[in-house]
Amino acid sequence: MASLTVRQLDDEVKRLLNGPAAPEMHDLMRIAALTGARLDAIVCLRAKDCKDGNFTFKPQKKETSSRLCPIHPALVEIVERRTSGLSDDDSIFPEWPPAKSRKTLREHSFKASNHFTDYRRKVGVDERREGSRRARVNFHSFRRWFITAAERADQPESIIAAVVGHKRQGMTLGVYSGGPLLEQARRCVEAVKLPID
Repeated sequence: MASLTVRQLDDEVKRLLNGPAAPEMHDLMRIAALTGARLDAIVCLRAKDCKDGNFTFKPQKKETSSRLCPIHPALVEIVERRTSGLSDDDSIFPEWPPAKSRKTLREHSFKASNHFTDYRRKVGVDERREGSRRARVNFHSFRRWFITAAERADQPESIIAAVVGHKRQGMTLGVYSGGPLLEQARRCVEAVKLPID
């Protein structure tokens, strides 16, 4: 999806979101599309990470601490349904439990990633470069789509970076700023609209 036009990006996301995915995959894709979060951060969410109108995503890649991301209004029903009756430490995606062995190098999201790959191929979202085994479309494409959609909605780059957990650039924002207000992040998240029918 990275080199596709905006229209192609929207068309692929629309096909994925409107296709015959299992309910847990529908929920997973929508959370990804409306937060820009990485797959493993979403699959690892617990009930206590979905409170007070915010997700608390565990640190990923070079992040040094967990990060708040406002819950988009279009995700409220999903969050309420998935957290209903759960204890704080219960996973909101029990369909994809962590590996049984603590010695494994596989991420918690390994099986969810495989399910997504099977699903996207089923709905015909499988762009490949000539001579390459791997498709250019993967679950991370929702992250790219969210960033593109937020930019098209006139959200500032520094706020988008904070929402998705990217390091903010330069001395002013990268060193001296304590980060944007949660309300600024909320405006950014809510500016993104799903391209669905």
